[in-house]
Amino acid sequence: MALTAGFVLVLSFLLFTTFSGFFQTVISYERPSVRGTIYLSLSNDQDSISPQQVHISLVGQDKMRITWITEDETPATVNYGSTQGSNQFSATGNTSSYQYLMYKSGQIHNVVIGPLQPSTVYFYRCGSDSRQEFNFKTPPPGFPIKFAVVGDLGQTEWTNSTLQHIAASNYDMLLLPGDLSYADLIQPRWDSFGRIVEPLASQRPWIVTQGNHEIEKIPVLHSHSFTSYNARWRMPFEESGSASNLYYSFEVVGVHVIMLGSYTDFESDSAQYMWLQADLAKIDRNRTP
Repeated sequence: MALTAGFVLVLSFLLFTTFSGFFQTVISYERPSVRGTIYLSLSNDQDSISPQQVHISLVGQDKMRITWITEDETPATVNYGSTQGSNQFSATGNTSSYQYLMYKSGQIHNVVIGPLQPSTVYFYRCGSDSRQEFNFKTPPPGFPIKFAVVGDLGQTEWTNSTLQHIAASNYDMLLLPGDLSYADLIQPRWDSFGRIVEPLASQRPWIVTQGNHEIEKIPVLHSHSFTSYNARWRMPFEESGSASNLYYSFEVVGVHVIMLGSYTDFESDSAQYMWLQADLAKIDRNRTP
């Protein structure tokens, strides 16, 4: 009994000191100070048809959507290939724009290219401006695959350090579950955000969904939600049977990823809820264990 009591006493002491240390560590945490916002303007060496805010996203198993913006109209075409300076393949897409109060967006181009090979670097040029060549790497054909996950990216000095950490991680794909630009109604900040993330978002697929900062609805003045988000960040929703860019799913390398919208209706009789039920029922565990 003495041995048991002693053991319990020692164990209790260890647990107490362990949890005391844990709570001490948590309580002593100091949140980093707020850093100033940043704004990235159009570079001086770019003109009205230069591609800017370039980002890519997956479309199905072997295709990629290339999205970019120009100030003036230019063909929605992408020339691409697996060698530098290549015009081996060409694809054509569509162009749109949107109005938000007094702001008129640039020309938003979306082009789907493929089929593409896995674990391959492709070089591509957007529109009629052939001066700038971008490149991206497709996801691997099998495990392992590395996801980078980040939320509330915004546009502060912390954003730059976060992007540097992501770039150093040698990731295959980025998931951003809401609160992208923190534009908060100020539309030119969407343009700034696109320029800030372009060095990364043009090289690896960025798969995103919306948060409260993307709503941008103003009573009487602008009655539609997610206008800017939907126009600028088109995701592969149609391929998964979704009727909305705000929620969808996709598969990559044995993983079934579901992106839901917490700021669109998710009641049991909502379109999102019913889509989710149908999507979960279709998951094949042999393909995505």
